[in-house]
Amino acid sequence: MFEPGTFEYGLKTGDLPEKEIIKIFERALSKIAGEINDSRIPKKRKMKKSTGPFGRSTPDADPPEYDHIYIYGHRPSNIFLQLYPNQEKNGRVKFSEEGIIWNLYVTILEDYPARMSEEDQIQEFGVRVMEELFQTLPCEKVLIKKYAPGENRL
Repeated sequence: MFEPGTFEYGLKTGDLPEKEIIKIFERALSKIAGEINDSRIPKKRKMKKSTGPFGRSTPDADPPEYDHIYIYGHRPSNIFLQLYPNQEKNGRVKFSEEGIIWNLYVTILEDYPARMSEEDQIQEFGVRVMEELFQTLPCEKVLIKKYAPGENRL
């Protein structure tokens, strides 16, 4: 279902509390890290709450205005996650599809980090985290965009 690349999803979470959403993300990260059991996967598997400043998606875009966003992206992990609200503090909406409460920006790197042996599962971490996350997150997930290599973010 999932593959290496960069994607943007809209999450129709309804009234699911923010804290519960973050717990689901952290459980998925921890579960797959435990199953792969590789010392190269960082011990800290928490979504980092960031209060900004937030960068622009493209040089000519207005900077986003969020109270906070959540980020997971520890090296040498092959997955980067950014969970952020669909509506900014100023009322601006990122994606207009009805029901989207949160947006999930995901990058899964291919062939990273280097395998130590044929049995090494380290490169499966990102794909398996996304599979687990999408199985356990009780909401509709909408693929907004699959980015081409080098393509600017929406």
